[in-house]
Amino acid sequence: MATASEVRRDEVKLPDEYTKQERVWMWLKDNVPSFIAVLVIWECIAWYVNEPALFPRVFPIVHRFYEVTFLKSGETMCVLCVHSYHTAWRIMIGMLIAGIVGIAIGIAMGRIGWFEKFMIPILSMLLPIPALAWSPILVLWFGLGNTTMIFITAFAAALPAISSTWTGVKTINPIWIRAAQSMNAEGMTLFWKVIFPGSLPFILSGIRIGLARAWRAGIAGEMVAASDWGLGYAIFDSREDLDTAFMLVGIAAIALVGFVMEKFIFEKFEKVTVVKWGMMEEVGGQRQ
Repeated sequence: MATASEVRRDEVKLPDEYTKQERVWMWLKDNVPSFIAVLVIWECIAWYVNEPALFPRVFPIVHRFYEVTFLKSGETMCVLCVHSYHTAWRIMIGMLIAGIVGIAIGIAMGRIGWFEKFMIPILSMLLPIPALAWSPILVLWFGLGNTTMIFITAFAAALPAISSTWTGVKTINPIWIRAAQSMNAEGMTLFWKVIFPGSLPFILSGIRIGLARAWRAGIAGEMVAASDWGLGYAIFDSREDLDTAFMLVGIAAIALVGFVMEKFIFEKFEKVTVVKWGMMEEVGGQRQ
């Protein structure tokens, strides 16, 4: 006779047991109601305020989205796509720089005592500084354009990466390290087999926090330092024409691109690393 735990196990599918159609349906069921609720609340508020120029309703916003996505503006097709592309590549370059520098410094702080003591005061001074505070002096140094904005995003993302990586390395179980050393694992072997995998959940957490900060800093940086393209630049520039609908379309595009990066980059990477290795649970997963 089957036990209660066996019956429960038969009723609950593992993530790998779902078909592609079931996964799509589950994703829609989990995410679409939230979006619909936001649209309904917005429509109700817009109807109550009744100021279309300042608080447009949902349909004019959707129509404006159609215009900037599917219609040609001057010589440019899909203006929203071009703005999103320029913002995304600036953010990704900034994140790449921040990831390399942040992870390297964080690991060094976790493994080298004198370097840790040297860096702690510097981090304590840099952490309270908003990334956007660097924009005036960066504009003087590099002028308006990509260099300034990439530096702003890299600075915003690097500090969480450093802090989380440092914490991850410091919290690795010493027994793991001693066990590896007892089997003659030293240097890079110890790093790749124990230190890096053991601290990876913290590293990913720091990169995720850094991405959120980089988005905020990058968009704000485009508002003050971009010379032509970018979602921040487009949102700020549309105030001249009181194009509130386009401002909201741009804000929605920022949220959408961030959502896509989170779902299809970070979650996928987590599934093939720390989730697969049993170091953390999949988002929305159940313990068996």
